[in-house]
Amino acid sequence: MNPAPQDAQTTTKDKTILASLTRRAFLVNAAIAACGLPLYAQTKAAKPTHSCIVVGAGFAGLTAAYRLSAAGWNVTVLEARNRPGGRVWSHNFAQAPELVCEMGGEWIGKSHKQIRALAEELNIPLEPHANRVWLLQHGQLHGPGDWGFSPESHSAWQRFVEQYKHYTDQDKRHLDQYDWWTWLGKIGMTDNDRRIREIMDSTDFGESIRQISAFSVAGEYVDADYLNPQSTDEMDLHVRGGNTLLIKALAAHLTPGALHLSSPVKSITQRAGRVTVSTASEKFTADSCIFAAPASVLNSVQFDPPLSPAKSLAADELEYCRIIKTQMLFDRRFWPAEDFSLMSDETSHEYFHSTQGQPGPRGILCSYAVGDKADVLASQTKVDRQFQLMHDLNAVSPDAAAALIDTVDQPWQDDPWVHGAYALYRPGQSFRIRPLLEQPHGKVLFAGEHIADWQGFMEGAVSTGEIAAQHLLR
Repeated sequence: MNPAPQDAQTTTKDKTILASLTRRAFLVNAAIAACGLPLYAQTKAAKPTHSCIVVGAGFAGLTAAYRLSAAGWNVTVLEARNRPGGRVWSHNFAQAPELVCEMGGEWIGKSHKQIRALAEELNIPLEPHANRVWLLQHGQLHGPGDWGFSPESHSAWQRFVEQYKHYTDQDKRHLDQYDWWTWLGKIGMTDNDRRIREIMDSTDFGESIRQISAFSVAGEYVDADYLNPQSTDEMDLHVRGGNTLLIKALAAHLTPGALHLSSPVKSITQRAGRVTVSTASEKFTADSCIFAAPASVLNSVQFDPPLSPAKSLAADELEYCRIIKTQMLFDRRFWPAEDFSLMSDETSHEYFHSTQGQPGPRGILCSYAVGDKADVLASQTKVDRQFQLMHDLNAVSPDAAAALIDTVDQPWQDDPWVHGAYALYRPGQSFRIRPLLEQPHGKVLFAGEHIADWQGFMEGAVSTGEIAAQHLLR
């Protein structure tokens, strides 16, 4: 059999289909559109096979492996880290082991149907974890109901939403050329409201909205209650006991010995209808492969036959956002409410109560900083970082510094296996590089939040893992 061909380019028809989509519908329809492409035809031809190698043991990879294993496939999962979970990592402080917080993926939204169904299937309980938002701006603290957006901005937003409903493919491509900050000014939002939205929206997308595609952001917000300061924006639920419990449940359903930790992949070779995946010390051969690691490490793997130049360049172009999460353990909950969340123009963009509803007098607040501010905090010593964060929280209570017990930090931009928290699409990238990244390469399928309709959420990872497994099971 001849080696599998390199990645096919998207057809004119496919591009037209993709151009008409909102961000959240993007991946599902794009996957359907891809079914007619030559490479995908070869993947479908592998239907009778019963073995697969999954690269990456985050939610995308483990979900795919779980589905394939349940269908009787022989599955091998290779994970570079010394633990499963990828960007999902629950933490317990030694001083308060009864409390749990998240160093990575945080929330499950009410609209996140696939991860909620998966949790129910695996008997992993979810619990409410929605916050009300305080605002700290120019040194002044405003409680819920005491701040909001101007009538001018509300009118401007409603006009845009109505116009967006009638956007043509060309209109959406035009929108993709703008960053979201510039676009909000163009539609008539006031400067002060834009500054508040920059704080809020940047926490969703992981960098300043001055760097994010307006099309990418609009698709997230046009159907949401965007100018309601208390909208939960799909930050509704947690796994009771920590999100790692769902990761462990998926891993527990794999065949013993199927999960290989501390096994970064070096090469992927396709010959005679088989795929061989090599680590530094072992080789594994199967009928197919699902690459469920971030696109940021794609070009560190040697592919034979090689990836197309376009796909390789797309992986290089896609950046991952800079986010540092600092979980802060306090001996008492000095903040004003259990559902406390604070948007801030100080050092950290957001603070929120991580241990909402958990027992005991102690509690954990999370500092969530993105972009340049994340790099500044990551560069500081632990003591200096604590001092800076306590200075911010002094606006909430003068007891903050005295109540602090310990902190733990996760600067995701320093993580060698992802180089950031989650993917971000800059102006001009949504229609150009996203279809290339999801395009199969012979018998290698791709999964991960970076090609998901719920991009940046755990739901996105789970949904692409489900899609990849379904492709092989057809």
